[in-house]
Amino acid sequence: MLLFLTLSVAAFSQAELEEVSVTNIRVINTPHNDFVAVPYGEGIMYNSYAKDNKCDTCSIQSLKFASKQADGDCSFSAGVSVPNQLEAKHNYGAATFAPDGEMMILSQNNTTPRKSDRRKTMKLTTSIKSDQNSWVKGEDLPFNSNEFETTHPFLSADGQTLYFASDRPGGIGGMDIWKVTKQGETWGTPMNLGAPINSPGNELFPAISATGALSYSSNRAGGLGGLDLYTATMENGAWTTANLGAPFNSMADDLGYVENADGESGYLTSNRAGGQGEDDIYCWKVNKAPVILAVEDANTSKRLPGADINVLGPVGSALAYVADGNGGAEPDITYRRKYKVTAEKEGYLPWEGEMTAKELAMADPYIIPLIPRGYTLNGDVKILGTETIVPGSKIVLHNLTTGEKREAIADENGNFKFENIYCFEDYELIAYDGTEGNMRESAKYPLPASAIDCSGEKETVVPLKIPVPPPPPPPVCACNDAGILSLPLDATPKRIHTLGSRPEFGNSHNLDAAGFFKKLTDRYNRSARDKKYLDEVFTAMGYANGFADASEYTFSETVIPNGMTGNMGYTKRHRIQYVQLNARNDRDLQAFRVSSVNACDVYFMKTCGNLFFFCNN
Repeated sequence: MLLFLTLSVAAFSQAELEEVSVTNIRVINTPHNDFVAVPYGEGIMYNSYAKDNKCDTCSIQSLKFASKQADGDCSFSAGVSVPNQLEAKHNYGAATFAPDGEMMILSQNNTTPRKSDRRKTMKLTTSIKSDQNSWVKGEDLPFNSNEFETTHPFLSADGQTLYFASDRPGGIGGMDIWKVTKQGETWGTPMNLGAPINSPGNELFPAISATGALSYSSNRAGGLGGLDLYTATMENGAWTTANLGAPFNSMADDLGYVENADGESGYLTSNRAGGQGEDDIYCWKVNKAPVILAVEDANTSKRLPGADINVLGPVGSALAYVADGNGGAEPDITYRRKYKVTAEKEGYLPWEGEMTAKELAMADPYIIPLIPRGYTLNGDVKILGTETIVPGSKIVLHNLTTGEKREAIADENGNFKFENIYCFEDYELIAYDGTEGNMRESAKYPLPASAIDCSGEKETVVPLKIPVPPPPPPPVCACNDAGILSLPLDATPKRIHTLGSRPEFGNSHNLDAAGFFKKLTDRYNRSARDKKYLDEVFTAMGYANGFADASEYTFSETVIPNGMTGNMGYTKRHRIQYVQLNARNDRDLQAFRVSSVNACDVYFMKTCGNLFFFCNN
C-alpha cells in the first residue's frame, strides 16, 4: 500500500542537475505503476501493475526482472514477469533478497480484514527460489498482524537485519520505519528507529546502503513536494537525517531510493512530470566531477612535476597519481562525495586536505601549495687568514629567488644561524663588520640551491671570512648649534690623561644616579654660580626651564669610550675647554649620562668630582 500526500513546491538548481543525472528507464516503464527496483543478479527486480482485462476497475501486480545491458548505466532489456507459485496474485509490494539470492521477503495482503475498518492490511512473507528458477511461497514473518500494516521490507547486506514500514503500536507517526534482527533462525522483536528518522507523518520504503546509510521516503513538512527521499547516517551513536534534495526529489512523490554497491548509482521511483505512466522507475548516477589538481611551490607558485598525489574517497577507495610535466593531475572522482587529498615531493612538507568533489571542481585548477621544507644554516665569521672570530658582525641572508632579506648578529663565539633555508631557492650571505651605524660590507658567500642538502642528512655550514677591520674612529660630538656645547671643530683637542687634579663637584663614585642628582640639586640651591652653570647646560640640551626640568630619572650610570672628543667643564669654576679623553685607568671613564631633549647628551664624570660633558649625536 502506498501513502501519498501533496506538499509545497521548492525549486532546485542547475548545478545540482549537473552533479547527478536522473534518467527514466523507458524500456521497462508502462502507462501504469512501475515501482521500487532493487539490484538482483545481472539486473533489477521491480514491481509492475497491469490492467486486468477481466475487470475494468481491477489491476494485476507482478514481479518483473530486467537484465542490464552492457552499453550504459541505465540501459536495460524489457522487463519480464518472474515465474512464481505464490498464493496471492496482487499487492506483492517491494521485494528484498537474501545475500545468496535464493530467498526473498515481500509484501502481500493479509487474508483476514482489520477489525476496525474491515480493510485488508499488508504483511511480510518469504518466498524461496525453486529448481525451476521460479518462486514458491515460504512462510509469514512472526511479527505480522491483521490489525496493522507491515510492509516495504529491505534486508541488510548480511541478511541479518530487516528494515520495514509499519503503523503498529509504539510508533510516533502514521507509518514509521522499524527494524528487526535475526536471532539464529528466528526473528527478534521489532524496534522503532525513533526520531529524527520517524516523524508525525509517514515514513516508507526504507533501504540500507553498503556504508550503513539509511534512505527512506517521508511526507513530513519541509520537503519539495509529496513524498520526499531522505537519508540518515549514524554519527556518534545518533542518527542524523537530511533531505536528498533535487534532482532525487521533485514536486511529486519520490520513493524507493536504492544504491548500487558502488554508492554512486542506483534507482528511485517517482510520478514526476515527464514520465510514461503513473509511477515510473528511474536510474540515477552521480556524474564525474571535472577536477584538475595542480601542485605548486607555495613561495614561488612554480608548478612541481613529479609530485605524488593520492585521492582517498568513500568506502576506502584510493587513487594514486604522479603530477605531469605541468604539475597537474585529473583524478577520476564523482560529485556528492568527500575526498581526502594528499601530496608529497622531496624537499617539501607533505600536504593534505579534505573537501567535496564540488569544491574541487569549482577551482580550475585546484591549487595544492607545497611549502618547501626548511633546513638550518649554521656558520661562523672569522678574520681572513686567521682563526680570529668576529663577534657582533652583522650577517644578511639574501634570498635571490624571492628577494627576501633576513639579518643575524654573530654571537660571542662568532657563530650565527638561520632557520628555514628552503630547498630549490638560491641564496647569498653578506657579512658586515664595524660599529653600530658604521657597518660596511666585507664579505659575500654564494649559496645556490644546489649547495643545500634537501635530504636533511647533514647540516649546511658556511664559514665567512672577512678582511681585518680598520679601527673604529673615535666618537666626536658635533652639536655645534647648542650654545655652551658647541665645538671648535677646526681646533686640536687637548689630551686629558687623568681627572684627579681638576675637582669641580667632588668625587661621586660612591653615588648612584639618584644620589648624584640630589648632590647637584643641593649645589644648585646653594650656589648662584652653580645654578647659572647648570641652567646653561640643561637649556643647551633642550630643557626649557633648565635644570629645574630634570629629575633623578634624567640620570643613568654609564662608561665613556676612551678617545672621545668634546667639550669639558674645566677648572676655575666651569670654564669650557675642547679635549680628547685618553684616560689611563677605567675609573676615569665612569660617568653619569643625562638624557637630553635635542640629542646632545651630557656626561658628568665621577672621578674627583670633575665635571666633563661631551655632546653625543
